[in-house]
Amino acid sequence: MEEMPRSIAVIDVGDCRSEDAQRVASRFAARQLGGQPVPLRIARRLSEAARINQVVITGSRMPAGLLTAGLAGIEVLELPYSHVCERLAAAADACSADWVAYVPGNRPFVDPTLIDCLLTRAHQAAVELDYVGYCGSGDGWQQVRRLGLAGEVCHADALRRLRRNVDRLSCDPDELSLAGWLQSAPGTYHLKFVAVPEGLDCEDWRFAIEDENDWEYAQLFSDHMRDDRTEWQLLTELVRDNQDVRGAMAYRNSVR
Repeated sequence: MEEMPRSIAVIDVGDCRSEDAQRVASRFAARQLGGQPVPLRIARRLSEAARINQVVITGSRMPAGLLTAGLAGIEVLELPYSHVCERLAAAADACSADWVAYVPGNRPFVDPTLIDCLLTRAHQAAVELDYVGYCGSGDGWQQVRRLGLAGEVCHADALRRLRRNVDRLSCDPDELSLAGWLQSAPGTYHLKFVAVPEGLDCEDWRFAIEDENDWEYAQLFSDHMRDDRTEWQLLTELVRDNQDVRGAMAYRNSVR
């Protein structure tokens, strides 16, 4: 029987004490949502993915609470590297991974079933792929980045190639996307985009945390869920008929 590729999920919280930390998601790394630090909440959800062998949290100058969390099955790597792709490649090396599912540390409502779908496409592809990610019908992968319910899947070898060209990659904290880096990096990469489920193909949705307004809504969503098992269907049902919330989401998406 052919051995299944080894896949890891990497939650990157960024450089938590950089000059940019006050305007990007890394400033939320020490906050709690539903009684849990945000990165640990994400890690617990990703550990439920059937195709994930290991969950890793990476970042630079992370809060002490993350470094000493000691959760079973979750590894924390404090890395000095300046670019996200360097940390992702380092995690792949440390875990001997074939595939890496990248999830930024601002996605507390990530759904493991969406991650499993991407990894299934990556493992079963008829041709060798470097990347598999979701796209929406409106604004492609940018729409999915703002959605904040899934990650991106990249082959470890592609991450190593990116690492060699890190000086050519964007460092803008508002452009943290493997799809964007791969499309602009030197060389040829084979990318596959998968349509998001029909119920998520809406430019109004926004469940990532990028500012204080997002944080307030995240707390609201968390308070109304039974536990941290926030399947995307439950989240969208919660806000589908709330025009005030949807309007606020749509506005914030339009200005970023």
